Amino acid sequence: MQTRISRVLPILLFTLLAGCGGQKGPDLNSEVARLTTELEATKQKLAATQKELAAKTDEIARAAADTFAAEATRKQAVANDQSIVQKDAQIRALQAEVADFKKRDALVFAEASAAVQRGVASIALDRYQRFLKDYPKSPLAADAERAIAELTATTEKDAKWRATTIDPKRPERDILKRFADGVVTVEEIGPLLKGRPSAEVVKLLGPPNKTFRNGTELGYVDKVLDPATGGKETLVIIFGSGRVTSLRLGYQGREIKP
Repeated sequence: MQTRISRVLPILLFTLLAGCGGQKGPDLNSEVARLTTELEATKQKLAATQKELAAKTDEIARAAADTFAAEATRKQAVANDQSIVQKDAQIRALQAEVADFKKRDALVFAEASAAVQRGVASIALDRYQRFLKDYPKSPLAADAERAIAELTATTEKDAKWRATTIDPKRPERDILKRFADGVVTVEEIGPLLKGRPSAEVVKLLGPPNKTFRNGTELGYVDKVLDPATGGKETLVIIFGSGRVTSLRLGYQGREIKP
């Protein structure tokens, strides 16, 4: 715009000079000076207007940027609120699940303990074992393991007692069967043979495979286990005064008093 004013000024001066050709020089100079002054004032107003316009433009841009940022912040706040609500719901659900889990494992443990108090060790043992299987990470797991160890010993003892009470010959039959299969040890069969006469031993174990020292020792080949090798060895039964006094694992083995 300033350029256009600069171009108009010479034309305006020329017109004034042409129109005032008959006037005196001083009057024309005054008019030129007045127009020049007005032109400078117009330039200043124009510069001020442009400056004000630039300021307004900047202000509008900043306001738009602030509005955009505020809207983005609002949207983010809404999203965060929704995320917080979802997480709170998840936490509440997990807390409820943990509380329910604690109630359930405590109840199962209490039922097993009640079975112990009623004196039904086998039932209590089964419930403690199921408790460990279902709740391996429960705070009560260590107590359940201790109870299982105690109940296992108790139930085994009770089983042996019942077996000997109901069927006194059962332990003897078990040893004789294992002897026939060649999977018994000298220590296990020794108490069964101790002090028995030879005729009774033969009746229990059957005829020997070998005899040693003029029939005072009976040998049963591959009928006992050798703990050192895990293989089968000969059981040598030694008699004194017609009764079993000791045993050997193999012909050259050391004597073992039953």
